[in-house]
Amino acid sequence: MNTKEKIIYESLNLFSTKGFDAISVRDIANAVGIKASSIYNHFKSKYEIFDTIIGRYSEHINNFFHYMKMDTNQNNIMINKFEWVSDEQFFKKIITLFKFYLEDEYVVKFRKILTIEQYNSSKIAILYNKLFIDDILTFHTTVFENLINLNILIKRDPYTLALQFYSPLFLMFSKCECITDKELIYLRKHISEFKDVYTMKG
Repeated sequence: MNTKEKIIYESLNLFSTKGFDAISVRDIANAVGIKASSIYNHFKSKYEIFDTIIGRYSEHINNFFHYMKMDTNQNNIMINKFEWVSDEQFFKKIITLFKFYLEDEYVVKFRKILTIEQYNSSKIAILYNKLFIDDILTFHTTVFENLINLNILIKRDPYTLALQFYSPLFLMFSKCECITDKELIYLRKHISEFKDVYTMKG
């Protein structure tokens, strides 16, 4: 890891534990093991470091969705009918997504930063809502719209379906620090009941 990467990594650690405003450039430099003035060889300011962390988060998310074969470009979201019909396949995909948001080091630390700073900055509050609520609801809305158009789901407002599907997951996501057997059982029940109610019969 070169010096620039160490600056980003240590800044992420510090911001996620104490918040953005509480950390100085000197704090970051001490964590990296360099002089404070050396930070400016790589970044113009602490704000530029934070902007870089945001950019890295977006890249990290996009890479994960590409790996999952779930294009985050809403015009290209493709639904595998087999994955929806098969309880086990669909459950496996949802659990993989859930664990990613709950256990991935970068995602967890970035979410902690936004959770802390949303009360200090309206800009960060908007970013938190966008990344962890609005974007995910929009994604699920598009997924359910496609499933409705494929006559897999009964005809309902897709945004309402997204709210009904994601709200319990967001509540669990907000209260859990790790996924346990109890949460897995609840998730399986939630997914199974949702599918049973909204999948077309016959």
